[in-house]
Amino acid sequence: MKKILWFFVIGLLLMFVASNVMAKEEAAQTPKKSERSDLAVGLLALAAALSVGTTAIATGIAQSKIGAAGAGAIVEKPELSGTIIVLIAIPETMVILGFVVAAIIIYAL
Repeated sequence: MKKILWFFVIGLLLMFVASNVMAKEEAAQTPKKSERSDLAVGLLALAAALSVGTTAIATGIAQSKIGAAGAGAIVEKPELSGTIIVLIAIPETMVILGFVVAAIIIYAL
């Protein structure tokens, strides 16, 4: 759990640094998207990768716990299989939201 928290903190820090770099660029002049510095583009790409990566790791952890508990529940009560499938699919929304955040960040490039 502590590792995930560290990934989250580092991701927020990188997004903060990237936004500050871009704000300073825009304050000095309004560059075209192709004229941004390599540092700003690199930090934005790293922030997009972290948004997808951390949500994928968190989803994997959640699904492993749900899957193990779901397998035990299905053995005891086979009629719960539909409910367990829905419960396993719910954490996937985190990855979808991570992709949305990454798309928004990439659009800023």
